[in-house]
Amino acid sequence: MPKIVLSDVSLQLKERIERFAPDVWNKVKLKAIDELKNVADEQTVNILINVDSYSRLDKLADLYISYLEARENGKLYDFSQPLRELSEKIDEISQFFPKERIEKYWQIAQYVWSPLLNLTSMVRWNRTHRNVRTSVSGHSFIVVTISYLLSKLLEFDKTTEVIVRSILHDLPEAFTGDVITPTKKKVQGLDELVALVEREMLVEWISENPNLEFVKNFVDFAVEPFEKDAGRIVRTADYLAALLECAVEIHSGNRLEVFRENFFNFKKAIKEISPLDVSSWIDEIETIVF
Repeated sequence: MPKIVLSDVSLQLKERIERFAPDVWNKVKLKAIDELKNVADEQTVNILINVDSYSRLDKLADLYISYLEARENGKLYDFSQPLRELSEKIDEISQFFPKERIEKYWQIAQYVWSPLLNLTSMVRWNRTHRNVRTSVSGHSFIVVTISYLLSKLLEFDKTTEVIVRSILHDLPEAFTGDVITPTKKKVQGLDELVALVEREMLVEWISENPNLEFVKNFVDFAVEPFEKDAGRIVRTADYLAALLECAVEIHSGNRLEVFRENFFNFKKAIKEISPLDVSSWIDEIETIVF
């Protein structure tokens, strides 16, 4: 979240500043968090950012994904230096975990990387001209963030379930592609058939890696993410994220009627389903856009 203020500071710059003067980088991060309060109210910032909650395992996962991104980019460009530095960082933090656990974590990271890359490469609203393109993985990140915020504001007692549902809600698309709603509704029963295929493909993918056996417990969260009270929160976040995409397109000058039409469709849907009154959020967005 501090990157909203800091922009996309490169990992190399950040790591080197931390090496030379860790206290300076920490002050920069805390200053950025304070500046976020000029963008959002203090309650929202405090909910979304907890400077003490970043564990070694979080750091390891972050480094694994950074390494895999660098390795992917290294197929076309020279990423030897970032890869070397990331490898050193991974080795350094790996010392705090048993060797067998590190091997398991690394195997999981590599296995999960392929579908994650698919989601990052898939463009939403793929049959419509976009001025500001968004990926399925980017959309998922926004849904997770809004879901978590809604859950905390509601003081919902199953926030973990909300997070897992929102993280997994688009995972099946990594295997089936982004089947748009109009396509699913073209023939009666197709929507249900797509859900059945999604479940089958997801279970097959999980079954091929023994380290992911535990994920079978969450298949329902991926295939039916909007069920129950937790799912209602995720559905609201999903609609809000889509409304934001429409707003960005309209604000950027995209004159296609589909975005204006869907903006108001999502606005109506949110007001009907949201467990929290978010009309002030939508009104603020609407004021900026229109």
